[in-house]
Amino acid sequence: MYHKGLGSGENGEFTFLDTLGILSFIIGTMNFNENLTQGDKQDLLEEFSTKADVLLKEIHSHLEKQDNKLDKILEEISNDSRRNL
Repeated sequence: MYHKGLGSGENGEFTFLDTLGILSFIIGTMNFNENLTQGDKQDLLEEFSTKADVLLKEIHSHLEKQDNKLDKILEEISNDSRRNL
């Protein structure tokens, strides 16, 4: 049997199934690229989340130190005011 065209029809013409196969391949390729993009986004979100956690812990630690310093200052002011009475 000799085919003149690339399709699966009797004379090498494209059939409905050939068209579906091509469309399926194109959609699969598009989905593959989209899935890679979603994976990249997820990796970035995880990285940002980790960095945000580190920054929040640093900020919390800094604020806790500032609170302790303020408590000491207030205690000294309170002690000084009692001595002056």
